[in-house]
Amino acid sequence: MAQQSDGCILALDIGTTGAKTSAFSFRGELLASHYDAYATRFPQEGWVEQDPQDWRSAFCRGTHAALQLAALSAAQVSAVVVSGHMHGCVPVDPNGQPLTSQAMLWADRRSFAEAAEIIDRVGWPEFYQITGGGLEMALYPIAKLRWMKRHNPELYRRAYKFLGTKDTLLSWMTGDFVTDPSDASDTGMLDIDRREWATALVTAAGLSTDKLPRIVDSATVLGPMRADAARSAGLRSGIPVVVGCGDVACSAIGAGALAEGAAYNYIGSASWVAVASSRPLREPVLRPFVLCHAAPDMYISQLATYSAGIVFEWVRDQLCFPDGNCPRGGGFDVMTQRAAESPIGANGLTFLPFLRPGGAPNYDLNDRGLIYGLTISHTQSDLLRAAIEGISCSIRQLVEGLESCLGRAVEDFRVIGGAAKSELWLSILANLLSRPVRTLNVQQ
Repeated sequence: MAQQSDGCILALDIGTTGAKTSAFSFRGELLASHYDAYATRFPQEGWVEQDPQDWRSAFCRGTHAALQLAALSAAQVSAVVVSGHMHGCVPVDPNGQPLTSQAMLWADRRSFAEAAEIIDRVGWPEFYQITGGGLEMALYPIAKLRWMKRHNPELYRRAYKFLGTKDTLLSWMTGDFVTDPSDASDTGMLDIDRREWATALVTAAGLSTDKLPRIVDSATVLGPMRADAARSAGLRSGIPVVVGCGDVACSAIGAGALAEGAAYNYIGSASWVAVASSRPLREPVLRPFVLCHAAPDMYISQLATYSAGIVFEWVRDQLCFPDGNCPRGGGFDVMTQRAAESPIGANGLTFLPFLRPGGAPNYDLNDRGLIYGLTISHTQSDLLRAAIEGISCSIRQLVEGLESCLGRAVEDFRVIGGAAKSELWLSILANLLSRPVRTLNVQQ
């Protein structure tokens, strides 16, 4: 708990399933944190949406709760910084107000037809060389905006700017329309080497850079927080707001992946294995996707699977606690304890975890999950262990793929995210990777 004379920095992380508002001391110590869940909607196959108003409301509630937990007053907040999930393309008006309550999330893949058209116009090798974007084209805002322009032309026309997730909150807080290089590099519209919008590519996709925000450094301090935003969040107006960066870049900082060759694995709703470097790591077969690091002149190259913690949540909701009465804290501890009762190999049960398809190494949005070898003798513990082992095997594929691109093994392997709190999960990963794995004092 902070001393009354101390101040703090408030950090907001807009996650896939909820927002976390945390108070940190000036020494980087976590003083208090509050998590606020919100809804994700799946109106059609491949459509994934959230209401940007929910992000704003979660921050306002989280600010009150985090300060109360830390025994701090609003007067002791010295700055606010924002992070969030990436691939965002929220249409906003000239006042920064979202024009839709159905913002497409990173996992939304409705724009597959538009993605194919862009590939036909530009060519996949050229797109990858310019942007470093190794994910499925339909996931990138360049394809999502083309879809919007075709299927909702009035919304596209009315949009003054299209903003990323965190940038939508920044606009509400300050009135500025900006993004940072990390979020810009996850749009499919940034020249990754020049760190500026790839005008010719954007034009070839039938879009305009006029509707994209200004790119500034992640550490840029924007104008002071506006009075209406401060009032809604219970803060004083005039607080400095720092641009921040996308959640992947933030996780790299938290994992200490700042120097050349430093690598880490994040296991949350999705999972990725990433390495920091001074040059983009491009490889046309495994297609590591490259982002601009928050660290100056550095990049993060990574391979990802979209089916990680979200699969464990599905097992929880459909197989363990279908009535919704899961234990406090989401049931994670109880589930991993039960999984530990099953032996290595889960008594012959195999769980292919691709419930949310896509990602390395197959890049196939038609992948599907599978539980194989199920017999009447299998238990809930077997199912839980098989799920962890299946997700961990998928992560091993990512590690092996990234090492193949690097041409060397990753020796110092760090794991962060929710799964890093489980000794069982870390043990399974260490056995599969045949190396020690390390975690941090604070996993999230």
